[in-house]
Amino acid sequence: MFKKITPQDYSRLKPFFDGQLYPLCPYSLASMIIWSGCVHEAFYREEGDVLYLSEVDMEAPRQGRLLLPVLRPFRFPTPRELAEAARALGFGEYHYVPQDYLDVIGAENVAGYFTVTEELGYGDYIYNTHDMAHLKGHKYSRKRNMISQFHKSVPDGHRLLPMQGACLKGCLELFDQWEREQGGPVIADIPNCERRAIVNALTHFKELGMSGVAVEISGRLSGFAFGSRLTADTYTLNFEKADAAVKGLYQFLDSEAAKAVPPEYCFINKENDLGLPGLRKAKESYFPVRTVKSYILTLK
Repeated sequence: MFKKITPQDYSRLKPFFDGQLYPLCPYSLASMIIWSGCVHEAFYREEGDVLYLSEVDMEAPRQGRLLLPVLRPFRFPTPRELAEAARALGFGEYHYVPQDYLDVIGAENVAGYFTVTEELGYGDYIYNTHDMAHLKGHKYSRKRNMISQFHKSVPDGHRLLPMQGACLKGCLELFDQWEREQGGPVIADIPNCERRAIVNALTHFKELGMSGVAVEISGRLSGFAFGSRLTADTYTLNFEKADAAVKGLYQFLDSEAAKAVPPEYCFINKENDLGLPGLRKAKESYFPVRTVKSYILTLK
């Protein structure tokens, strides 16, 4: 039986994720928890040393899907194991299957059991944490110039703070302002979804092992960025919002958020671009060390 995942499940399920190697952001346990209850509900099922994960769309509950199971100790499940589990559990598809899985297992082996389709818009961008923090070299000269303009644009100075749940009110005010400037939700069919996820995250911030930074200008919260653990060497930046009227603030926030990432994380996953050209351009402008494609496996 699958159970709905809640913040209270984090500490008990965390041992499954301590060694997991799936590089896509849906496999961050904290991300899974904070986004559940938005456009989908997330569920889990434990069977010994195997953790099965599923999502069900809230508006179309029959459209359920599995994520790749997390095994303890971690290994990539075989295609046969995946096919047998899907049939036993009553699902027809796995979503968010990273390119790494196909590379390790072999696309030809997977094709013996599944039809493989790229999940467009859901590939993740991964960056070197040190590069993001320090922006050295000619390719980052525009970013450094924007940060210089930020410092000039706030003559009264700014204050950099660690993120915490107490920032919730200011974050929501900033998010509402950001959304108005965008002309409404970025994706029209999920109104208030991202706002709800931010509330979930900040309400359970310490409980979910999240961290990040906030920027105050003239006593007002003007930017925030925070995220969570993905793998032993990769941190997921779940949220980043800033007052677009403050020139260079986004670039400053990007750099400071990377500096605040716990030292064990050599890489930052800045999630996907949802197929939006503007978002794709912004993510590519920071020169990812790699992008990880996402696939759907459909039972044959």
